[in-house]
Amino acid sequence: MVACGILLALSFPSAHWYPLAWLALAPVFFHACRSRSVLGAFWRFFLAGWVFYSLLLQWLISNIYWAGGWAVWGYQILCVIMALYWGLYGAVWFWIRRRVTPWLSGLSAAILWAAMEALQSRLFTGFGWGALAYSQGRDMAFLQLASLGGCALIGGVLAFVNASLGAAAAERRLRVARVMGAAAVVLAAHGLGWLLIDEADYAAKPLRAGVLQSSFPLEMKWDPEYTVEMVRNACEKSRLLARYEDVDLMVWPEALVMDPLDESTDLLALITGLTQEAGCPLFTGSARTDAQTGQPRNSAFLVNGEGAIEGYYDKVHLAPYGEYTPLAQYVPFLRRVVPSVGDMEPGDTLRVFSVGGRQFGPLICFEVLFSELAESLRKQGADFLVVITNLGWFGHSNAIPQEIDIARLRAVETRLPVVHCANTGMSGVLDPWGRFEAATTMFDHAGRCIQFQDIDPRVMVARRCAGAFNVASPGRRWVPRGPELFPWFACGMSVVLAIWAALAPRAPLGTARVSRNKK
Repeated sequence: MVACGILLALSFPSAHWYPLAWLALAPVFFHACRSRSVLGAFWRFFLAGWVFYSLLLQWLISNIYWAGGWAVWGYQILCVIMALYWGLYGAVWFWIRRRVTPWLSGLSAAILWAAMEALQSRLFTGFGWGALAYSQGRDMAFLQLASLGGCALIGGVLAFVNASLGAAAAERRLRVARVMGAAAVVLAAHGLGWLLIDEADYAAKPLRAGVLQSSFPLEMKWDPEYTVEMVRNACEKSRLLARYEDVDLMVWPEALVMDPLDESTDLLALITGLTQEAGCPLFTGSARTDAQTGQPRNSAFLVNGEGAIEGYYDKVHLAPYGEYTPLAQYVPFLRRVVPSVGDMEPGDTLRVFSVGGRQFGPLICFEVLFSELAESLRKQGADFLVVITNLGWFGHSNAIPQEIDIARLRAVETRLPVVHCANTGMSGVLDPWGRFEAATTMFDHAGRCIQFQDIDPRVMVARRCAGAFNVASPGRRWVPRGPELFPWFACGMSVVLAIWAALAPRAPLGTARVSRNKK
C-alpha cells in the first residue's frame, strides 16, 4: 500500500511520470479483492491514500516558516482527512462488489471514484487537489475527456483501469476479459481525446494579454517600506513590455498591490501613469475594505486606459486557514492555535469584466481549484478566464507546476483560454485545449527585454519575467453541461449501487475465491 501511494504521487508534478496513474492503484484493488472484510478494504485504501497525500501535499510543510509548528500538524490532519475519503471508498466498493457486482468491479470502481472526487471537491469547503485528472497534464489526448465530464470522468476512467487490472490479478474468473477491457478503455479514451483536439482560433476575437510575473518575496510584501516600490518596479517592467509588444490587457498577480488600491492615491497615481502610457487597462490583485462591513477582502481591480478604476471583484471562495479560520466563531481558541493571514470576508458574487471587445472572468488563487466557479463565469458570458495567484509561500515545490495543471483542467473543461499570472511562477496563457505558452521574457539591469526561446517553463519559477500572448477564442464544447452534470450523475449512480447492494438477498463470493479458501 505504501508503494502504491508513492507511485501515484510520482505521477503528479513535479516528477510527472503520468503513465504511472494507470497502474499505481491496481495493487490496492488487488489486496482489497482478497480482503476478508469491509474493514480490511478500508485500511488498505486508507494507508495508500495517506502515503499519497503526505507526498503530494508536502509543500504545505513550508508554512512552518511563516506560521510555526502548527503547520506540520495541520498538514497531517489534512492528509488524514483526505485519506479517510479513500478508506470509505474502498470499504463501499468492497461491500458493493461482494454483494452484487464482482463481475462489474471496474465499472463500480469508476462510478464510486468519480463520486468520491466530486464530494472531495465540494464538502467542507472543498479540496480537490489530489484529483487523479491533475496527474495527466502532459497527456493532451486523454485530458480532453474533461470537456465531456470534467475531472471526475478522467478519475473514473483511471479507477476503472486500475480496478480491472487489480481484480484480474486477484481472480481467474474473467481475467482475460478484464485485461482486454482495461486495454480497450485506454485506447478508446486516447482515440476519442485526439478527435476532440482542435486548433486554437486567434483571429475571430483578437486580444493580446501582457503578463508580469513580479517575483517579490513575501517578506517584501509584508514590509510597508516596499509597498510603493513594488508597484513602481512593476510599472517600470510593464512599460518595457508594452514598448516592445502590442498589449490590450496587462495582468499583474495577486497581492502585488498590498494597500487597498481604491484608498491609496500614491499607488493609483503610479498605475494611472502606466495605463495611460501603455494605452491599455490593467487587472491586478489588491486588498479592499468593504464600505458596509468594514472587513478586509481579497480583491482584484480593473483600471482602465485612462487610469480610472472600472470595477473590482471580491474573492468568493476563501482559502481556509490562509484567509480565514473555519469554525473560529464557535471555537475561538482556534485563532490562537492556528494563525491565519487574517479573517477576511468573502465576496458576494462572481464578476465578469469587458476589455477589448472580450469578456473575462477572474479567479483568485485557491478559486482555480473549483470547476463550478469557472463554469459559472462562462455562463455569465466570459470568453476567457484570468487567474491571478501568489504562490510565494511555496518556493520551488511541486505546488507550482501542479497549480498550472489545475488551471489547465479549467481551460479544457470550459473550453476557455486562461491567462495565468503568478507572483513566483508559472505564468503564461493556456488555450482552450490546455496547451501552455509560458512567460519567458526577462529584464536586465539596463532595462532591456531578453526573450528566451525553447526554455523549460520551470526554469522561470521565482524569476521576474513577463510575456505578451494572443488569447484564443472559446473552443467548441460537444457536451456543454457534461463537466457540470457528470459528477452528479456519478453520485446518483453510486446511490443506486448502494441501494442495490443493501437490497441484495445474499452475498456471492465467487467460485474461485471460495475454493481457494477451502484449500
